[in-house]
Amino acid sequence: MFTKAMILLFSLLSFTISTYAVESFPFIGVTIETHTIDLKSSSNLPSEHEKTIGIRYGRQTLDWRTMFTLSLNSDYTSFAMEIDKILLDSMFGMPELRPYIGATVGYIKYDAIPNIDTNEGLFYGANAGFLIYATDTIDTDISYHYYFMDSMNPLNTFKGVTLGVHYFY
Repeated sequence: MFTKAMILLFSLLSFTISTYAVESFPFIGVTIETHTIDLKSSSNLPSEHEKTIGIRYGRQTLDWRTMFTLSLNSDYTSFAMEIDKILLDSMFGMPELRPYIGATVGYIKYDAIPNIDTNEGLFYGANAGFLIYATDTIDTDISYHYYFMDSMNPLNTFKGVTLGVHYFY
C-alpha cells in the first residue's frame, strides 16, 4: 500500500508542477512540527502528542505552491503532498507576508500505540498559514493543519502547527 500511495503522490506532484505555465521557483526546506493525534471516542486511550522533524521539496509561483514533505520521529513517519493557494496579496500590499490555504493528502505509519488495528494508512485534510520572506532566497512558513485518518483504527484526526524554513534555488 505504501508503494501505491507514493506513486499516487508523485504523479499528482508531477502533474501539478508540469501544469504551471508561469515562472516557478523550486525550493528545499526543513520543518519542525507538533501534532495532537486524537483517537476515536470508543477507545479508552488518551490523545497522543508528537513532535517531528521533516524535509521538503516543492515549487512555487506567484499564486500557487506545491510541495511534498517527509516527516518523522521514533514512532511516526509520514509522507505528504500539499497544494496551497496564496491569497490576498493585493490586500496586504507587501510581498514579505503572504497568507495561504491548502489541501493535503498523504501516507502515515504510526507505531506509538500498542495493539492498534491498523498502524499505517492514508490521511487527508486542510492547512492554512503565512509565508514570511526573510530574503529573496529564504522564507519561513508558519501553518496550522487538520488531517483525517479514516482507515486507521483507533486513530481519528491529527492537528498541529508547522514551522518551516525554505531555500529557493
